[in-house]
Amino acid sequence: VKGSTVLAKSSFFKDKDPIRTDLPILNIAFCGSLKGGLLPGLTVLAGASKSFKTLLGLYCMRAYLDKYKDGIAILYDSEYGVTPEYLESYNIDTNRVIHVPIEDVEQLKFDAAKRLNEIEKGDRVFIMIDSIGNLASRKEVEDAENEKSVADMSRAKQLKSLFRIITPKLTGKDIPLVAINHIYQEIGLFPKNIVSGGTGIYYSANQIFIISKSQEKDGTDLAGWKFTINIEKSRFVKEKSKLPFTVL
Repeated sequence: VKGSTVLAKSSFFKDKDPIRTDLPILNIAFCGSLKGGLLPGLTVLAGASKSFKTLLGLYCMRAYLDKYKDGIAILYDSEYGVTPEYLESYNIDTNRVIHVPIEDVEQLKFDAAKRLNEIEKGDRVFIMIDSIGNLASRKEVEDAENEKSVADMSRAKQLKSLFRIITPKLTGKDIPLVAINHIYQEIGLFPKNIVSGGTGIYYSANQIFIISKSQEKDGTDLAGWKFTINIEKSRFVKEKSKLPFTVL
């Protein structure tokens, strides 16, 4: 197997170079340190609508492109909510962003696998998916076209296949991937938030953050929102930690 070496000298476990963002609380969530930041591998930002998920992803994208002047970003887009004006307002150079519109999970899987095969270790590439929560399977699309209303059992399998294929390549080539995802509430007496997409995402991700929000009031007026990063899974910080930040 190419890349085999003595474990003590393995490049897979050498100190990674963290991508420090402009949000100190986000750096703490990533590495448990103000000096930390985003690391290679899969990161999932999940939450309800308008919970700052995409903006946190853009903070990561900007930090990566600022750190590596020869770097590029690949944006897989199924929601079309990130416009060029949106990126420019975050001081992200749109000439360094490859926009890839996607319609189903299989299209994402095939394109990502091909691109990751072409990327060499040392190439500076940041990948963002917005979002996997709003992405249908090809079978679901075909059933709708054929006016079939049967339940789609293939989506979770295709997502699991996607992350099985790309996760080793992300780690081996030092590529960070930020995936935006949705949540739903578990049915029961004490419902909890569940990240959509099945178990494949949980197995593959280095970290999964569930973003929640509440109102920030100034007397009776709405002054902004208090967001909380809930550490659902992490290989680097204590799970179930809650890290708040406020947007006025």
